[in-house]
Amino acid sequence: GVATVAALVAGFVLLAVVVAPYYRKSGGVTLPDYLTVRYGNPLVRLVAVLILFVVTFPVLVATMRVATDIAVATLQVSPQIAATSVLVMVLVASLLGGLRATTLTGGAQAIVALVAILIPTAILSMQEYGFPIPQLTFGYAVEESAIETGAIAVTYGNVLPLDSLDGFNILAFAISLTLGLAAFPQLVARFGAATGAGEARRTAGWALVVVGLFAATAPAIAAFVHLAVLRDVVGVELADLPPWIFDYGRAGLIAICGTAPLSAAAIGTACGAGTVVNGLVPGDIAMTADLVTLGFADITGLPYILTALIATGAIAAALATAAAAAVTLSSSLGNDLVSRLVARRASGGRRLVVTRLVLIAATAGAAWVAGRASGAAFGWAIAAPSIAAAGLFPALLLGVFWTRTTFWGALGGMIAGSGTTIAYVFLVVSAGMAPVPIPGLTEGLAPAAAGIVGVPLGFVAAIVVSLLTASPGTGRRDVVDAIRRPSPDPILEDHAT
Repeated sequence: GVATVAALVAGFVLLAVVVAPYYRKSGGVTLPDYLTVRYGNPLVRLVAVLILFVVTFPVLVATMRVATDIAVATLQVSPQIAATSVLVMVLVASLLGGLRATTLTGGAQAIVALVAILIPTAILSMQEYGFPIPQLTFGYAVEESAIETGAIAVTYGNVLPLDSLDGFNILAFAISLTLGLAAFPQLVARFGAATGAGEARRTAGWALVVVGLFAATAPAIAAFVHLAVLRDVVGVELADLPPWIFDYGRAGLIAICGTAPLSAAAIGTACGAGTVVNGLVPGDIAMTADLVTLGFADITGLPYILTALIATGAIAAALATAAAAAVTLSSSLGNDLVSRLVARRASGGRRLVVTRLVLIAATAGAAWVAGRASGAAFGWAIAAPSIAAAGLFPALLLGVFWTRTTFWGALGGMIAGSGTTIAYVFLVVSAGMAPVPIPGLTEGLAPAAAGIVGVPLGFVAAIVVSLLTASPGTGRRDVVDAIRRPSPDPILEDHAT
């Protein structure tokens, strides 16, 4: 959690400083378009599209599945109705208005998600400690929880499907996530809707404020839930256990003594007769990370309306991510592959139709995969930032700040970084290979942290190949200077031709 919070904040700072304004200044429609403007060869567009697909499609699948699971677990609807509703909402949010409409819709969804997480925690903070700022009061909950002995097990869920990591993997994951966010195609594409390079930087600043509020509230949620479980579940007679245990047990979000707590009798059978009167100990309880947020209101005794509010906010956040991924994927496939490489003479209307058809097909395909998603699908989604960092970040950074970077250097860096990372993720997540051992550590390299290897390889390959190939000509240097020049007009010429 700490690694994720730190990486989110650092990633948005990096995005605002070294990527967003230059992307907007280039006038590129997509991230592959921007790289093609910078390096002047359509082959870089093709490789970037392949990387973008590997990064974006698993995220689209995972977020649609997460939104469906949240609706099923908290709003008591059937999986079929939830999946269909999610598909329709993603299409409505992304199909009608393009990138600008999706950006505005995403902003509204972010506000809903922020309200959903801030209001319940503020109410509980006021009830418990007389001060409605949970970011400052959760330390009291931590202090009260420290009196108890034993630990409540937390298992990974779909929202953050990470096993416990050792120190090296935590650091490597934080670095990979930071660099991956700065090069994440669906995040970078958002800044194409800004009115100028300066506005793109300010947009990133506002995004950082929202992310910072989420990040600062997350520890409070965890602390309040921890204390509530210790108070209301640990040491309590089974007949007096709160109803939420059985509700979320049926949803598969909590386990007692290794089994789903469907009833008090089932708990007594699993844990032993002594627990009927003496109650549970912390070690008997295992909660998924998802339940900590989704069940916050129920666990802490707040009204059910706040549970519905949190569920709505979580669904809004998932839908915003899914819509951004869908638009980015369809724009890249429609614009970069069909319009730029296959049918370059097609009219604007025909290009728009192709992009919309690709959007419908990609979203429907993701919904189909999400309905059959296994742990591997979420493994690919959580490793997506590492793939984006390894495949795209070196080309983005060197392309702006080192004019000596050549097309062949960028291409070599993209292939070396992404190829290594994708191959490792496939072998571990899909093929079942054991993670590569790290000397001196008990755990191997986690797929989510694989960017720690792919990014250096990408930089080394890009720099070495650039030095071994001819220096960029005057025209290409002029393009870089124009991208870096703080003037209001974007570069509108199609330098890829």
